[in-house]
Amino acid sequence: MQAIQTITFAVNTTKPGAEEAARYLAGIAECEGVRTTISSEYPLQPDALKGQDLCCAIGGDGTLLGVLDAALESGSAVLGVNMGKLGFLATFTAEEAARDLPQLIQGHYEIAERSVLKCTTRAGETISGLNDVVLKETDGSGLIRLQVSSNGNPVSEYHCDGLIFSTPTGSTAYNLSAGGPIIGPKVSAIAMTPICPHTLGNRSVIFDNSSRISVTHLEPGPCPRITIDGRVRFATADNFPIEIAVAERSFRLMQHPDHSHFAIVRDKLHWGDPTIR
Repeated sequence: MQAIQTITFAVNTTKPGAEEAARYLAGIAECEGVRTTISSEYPLQPDALKGQDLCCAIGGDGTLLGVLDAALESGSAVLGVNMGKLGFLATFTAEEAARDLPQLIQGHYEIAERSVLKCTTRAGETISGLNDVVLKETDGSGLIRLQVSSNGNPVSEYHCDGLIFSTPTGSTAYNLSAGGPIIGPKVSAIAMTPICPHTLGNRSVIFDNSSRISVTHLEPGPCPRITIDGRVRFATADNFPIEIAVAERSFRLMQHPDHSHFAIVRDKLHWGDPTIR
């Protein structure tokens, strides 16, 4: 792998110890001849990583999601340092990052190309998500009715609390909580999982990466709320029908060469014997 010459440290200042960790890691990088920048902006502006080889997101998975647009725009790799609890994506502790950073800078790392979803409204506005696109009712009135098609072919109608469209990366997030499948990160797929469907036969559906999924709201009244990676992203309410597809650009997640995805899953979800790595 190519050596790292420039790093931006994106810091979640609400996490105790994050600013100190950023300064310490920046000092290590500078001793290796790397040009560094420290930013506490969240989320990063789309042009914030221009010319940067690496973005080191210090905080947790949410902090890492906040650098997505900038990382896609620049093509920079992203290294996640976990100062919080879960850390499915931000898999390095501050201590591990300090220990391993010199070797990472020298090129001893792997890049996991993680697929990204793009959600496009009928007005043509597009926003990307690394984990998921979620459609839910907005006023607490109950079930919503949605019609789903793939590549112009009807799939089904859903009478439910909402629908989750997830990448393999996001399959361990809301999708998993709603009973959806865990998908290996190298699988080319989109998972669609209904939230509390009225019909028990409505289960998760796995689409291939070439699918262009269209969702239509079938009832009068307020349209469902659209959240992408946990945030409401569209300013207007009348966005349907929407289209969901895999984006052309992938998210480049830096990992240690010895990284094991399912070791992380076992650890975070407390599967089986915790001593098994």
